[in-house]
Amino acid sequence: MLDDSHPIVLAVSSYVASTTQEIRVFVIDDHAGMREGISAVVNAQRDMKVVGEASDGQEAIQRFRALQPDVALLDWNLPAVRGEDVLATLGAEFPQARFIVITALSDGDCIRRALSLGAQGYLHKDMLRRQLVAAIRAVHQGQEYLPDDVLNRPKKDS
Repeated sequence: MLDDSHPIVLAVSSYVASTTQEIRVFVIDDHAGMREGISAVVNAQRDMKVVGEASDGQEAIQRFRALQPDVALLDWNLPAVRGEDVLATLGAEFPQARFIVITALSDGDCIRRALSLGAQGYLHKDMLRRQLVAAIRAVHQGQEYLPDDVLNRPKKDS
C-alpha cells in the first residue's frame, strides 16, 4: 500500500488539484450589460468562476491587486484609466498575470499593441461564447489565443 508521501500519490494528487481547481476570472468593462453577459457565460462553466468585476481602469487596477485572478478579461476602451495603461501597469507589477483583451476595436495596430504589452489573447466583442470559453482556458494554460478573424485584421492606414 502506498502512503501519502509516495511520489505516485503526490503526482496524482497534484494533477487532480490542478484539473479540478476553478479558473478565477476578473471582468473589466465599462458596460454593465457586457460584464453581466460575460459573467453569465463564465459562471455557467464548471471550471470557471467570476471573482470580480470593474467598470473603469482605476477600479480595475485596485481590484486586480486585491483579487489577483487567474485570467482578466480587459476592455481596451475604459474611462478613468485606459485599458492599454491598465495592461501596462498590471503587467509590470504581476508578470505572471494573464490578460485577454476584449474590445470593439479591430485594427491590427491595436491588436499588436495589446500583445506587445503582454496580453495573451484578443477577442472582438462580437465573439461567440465558445470563443470566450476557449480563450480563457487556453490563456489560463499559458497559451496565446488569437482567433483567425483577429489574426487577419489589416494594419490601420497611416
